[in-house]
Amino acid sequence: MYKHYMKYCKHNIKLLPSVPEPKYVVFTDFDETYLAHQNREDYKNDLKELEEYLLNETYQKQIFFGWVTGSSLTSVFDKINKCGLTLLPHFIASSLGTELIYFNQNQYAEKDKIWENNLMKTGFSENLVNNLVSFLKLDNIHLTPQPQIADCPFLKNYYYHQQNDLIDNQAILKIKELVKQAGIQVNISQANPLSGDPNNCYDVDFIPSGTGKKHIVNFILQQTNVSYQNSIAFGESGNDIEMLQTVRHGYLVGNATSEARKLHFQIAENEYAKGILSVLKTLIK
Repeated sequence: MYKHYMKYCKHNIKLLPSVPEPKYVVFTDFDETYLAHQNREDYKNDLKELEEYLLNETYQKQIFFGWVTGSSLTSVFDKINKCGLTLLPHFIASSLGTELIYFNQNQYAEKDKIWENNLMKTGFSENLVNNLVSFLKLDNIHLTPQPQIADCPFLKNYYYHQQNDLIDNQAILKIKELVKQAGIQVNISQANPLSGDPNNCYDVDFIPSGTGKKHIVNFILQQTNVSYQNSIAFGESGNDIEMLQTVRHGYLVGNATSEARKLHFQIAENEYAKGILSVLKTLIK
């Protein structure tokens, strides 16, 4: 695993100090929360300042820090390389939290076996999702496949192209009902063009039951034995809301989407990395 992912980095990348008995856990969405896709110098400087804080403070203040993202691990490393990030978190919950991978001196790019074994028992499969999509088509609900990544066996992504509020709400309700009957989960949120999505679409993400961002939070808190009172999370879009509402301190960053702002009201003053850093400095003394 080590060599497989190091090949994506054309520059030296650092690991955070190990935190054997963390006092805090910090979860953050990656795209458009931790990492701004706009190539602005102030955003780059803010990210460097956040990386510096994490490198210097995680051990001293016993912070266990990670990214919880809809992107695959391969995609994350591509963005690390492209955007010149210099620091890896303690963990990455990639593919919408269907994979959990640790990064430290002892576990470089090692999957959490307990989490992986739990997913293997859910009955989730590509054939099951294909059948659901076919059933939806019979009801005139058409889902467009997103490019699938080979290393995401427990995540199947589609777009639903918006029509009008009435039709869209009925379609979303039907999707959720059918998925519930099938015994799996679906995450539906407004697609974000800043992350490369098309305009006027919803992301429709099929995942196994008992997974996703909310369940990653609960699992990590249980594994680290960190108090709910010391759980912190950051996001910017509708698919982050459950994660933000599962922790004690859940914040949208200042660049959050209008959809997310209607669903969650605790918002950092600043955008992207600057918003994350300002909240961490306030909450963790």
